[in-house]
Amino acid sequence: MQGKNPWKPDRPTSRGAAAYHEAVSKAEYYITILDELVKIISPKIRKKDIVVDYGAGTGVSALRLLEHLKVDFDLWLVDNSAAWLGKAYEVLSGNPNVKCFLLEKTAHGYSALAETVGKGVADHVISANTFHLVPDIDETFRGIADALKENGTFAFQSGNITRASRPKGALMVDDSVRRVHELSLDIVRNDPKFAEYKKDIDARIKANESQRKFVFPDPRNISVYLEALKKSGFEYQEPSFKLFRVRYSDWLNFLRVRRLQAGILPEIGGHEPSEKEESDRDSLITMAANNLFKELQAKNPLADKEAFTIEVAYVVAKKKSSESSQLAGKVALVTGASRGIGRAIAVELARQGADVIINYNKNEKEAMEVVNEIKKHGARCIALKADVSNFDEVKSMFDSIKKEFGFIDILVNNAGIIMDKTLQNMDADVWNKVIKINLNGVYNMTKHALPLLRKKGRIISIGSIVGIYGNFGQVNYAASKAGIIGFSKSLAKELGRHGITVNVIAPGFIETEILNSLPDAKKKELSKSIPLGNLGNPEDIANLAAFLASEKSSYITGEVICVDGGLML
Repeated sequence: MQGKNPWKPDRPTSRGAAAYHEAVSKAEYYITILDELVKIISPKIRKKDIVVDYGAGTGVSALRLLEHLKVDFDLWLVDNSAAWLGKAYEVLSGNPNVKCFLLEKTAHGYSALAETVGKGVADHVISANTFHLVPDIDETFRGIADALKENGTFAFQSGNITRASRPKGALMVDDSVRRVHELSLDIVRNDPKFAEYKKDIDARIKANESQRKFVFPDPRNISVYLEALKKSGFEYQEPSFKLFRVRYSDWLNFLRVRRLQAGILPEIGGHEPSEKEESDRDSLITMAANNLFKELQAKNPLADKEAFTIEVAYVVAKKKSSESSQLAGKVALVTGASRGIGRAIAVELARQGADVIINYNKNEKEAMEVVNEIKKHGARCIALKADVSNFDEVKSMFDSIKKEFGFIDILVNNAGIIMDKTLQNMDADVWNKVIKINLNGVYNMTKHALPLLRKKGRIISIGSIVGIYGNFGQVNYAASKAGIIGFSKSLAKELGRHGITVNVIAPGFIETEILNSLPDAKKKELSKSIPLGNLGNPEDIANLAAFLASEKSSYITGEVICVDGGLML
């Protein structure tokens, strides 16, 4: 085993940790929430895997894992509280597969997970009800990524994460605690029994605000967590949000944990309350909680006489392999990316770590489907509408890109159309339309991209074997693609001094919508003419585009690379 030696307590379990364990280990809502997390992570755990329970607290989540998983795995419990971890040790130390690790206090917070257990040693990290308490999410997630093996799983949940579409009436932990605090102070101000605490109450509220926020910090939006995952080298699934009923009796037991009450109502007694202050604080919180429950029954659409409803967020991520993060930190713009080759390129660039801007002209629905697919890889992604043949629309799009991203690293000129006719039957409109989109579009895009393109940037244009060899009935298309080749070779000479490469991919017969519209017999005939014996697919082009976008292609520029299965040999 790498990392530090496992931790053992040097003092008896604290009353606070024991009370918290007792309160949540028997609460139906808490067990149900944990079991959902276990259900998500359990299919991924294999024999002899190392599972780290980060923020293990008093060991309740670990107990649920051990109860549900029947495989032989090692479970490492990690927490920054010796008091709470001591209770977990007490409960679980009899299991030889369980070890405890304490995050050490540092000048800037606590040691990272990788510093505590070792680098690249864990197969999975899970965390229950922890990360809304962590001040520096970016640093913490980096430590978790460092502790995981490549392709390791990271899953966590919290009932204190905001989002725009949270159902009306669904509460967060902080909602109820904040309201209990407000109602407790109302009682102090109006109930003669607690008149002794009324003096200077406003000053004490202000003085203790930081303590309350430390124990029950303000919730953050889900986007904060997803952005931190991406920056730490994770790709994540779309988060899921689930509703759970919380019985008033269970919630009151939670609120009455004495250690938590110092954070709920620090204005009464603070950290070292007298016996009377501690008793009065408990009475105030109990009265306030019962008032809250009545308030919820009367006003909250998801509450009744027995329970209220909370929303819990579940997030599952995977540590990217070094191969899949080779474009991390890069920003790519792909034109015509709502379908076909453009879509495949956009998704592959995101899979390898790049943030992606989707350009489309007509089909917003398909463009947003690509955006959603890309976000599953942990990449930032937006869709921008612009006709690449319209100089002013392209300029407006780049104004938006500058405002949103500030720069780009990769430009993929993919947008194009086909309008086939023999020259004898081709009118000027058909000629001009193809040239405007296929060739003028490349000029418009590249012209506006250059001011935002960083050094060592990449310009990749999708040509065609028709631009090299010609084809019957495609003089306009062949001319546009041949023009792209000449444009790119010349531009490569202009931009080489900046380390910017310019290359062309020339696809052969690729299974896109146009080719799929052909009869099967025709496609079979085409396949026979290809030495490799089959048509290509969009991913074949996307894989080459990702290579040309990476550092691995830094000495390749001005080239035209055919992806045609040997068709033109």
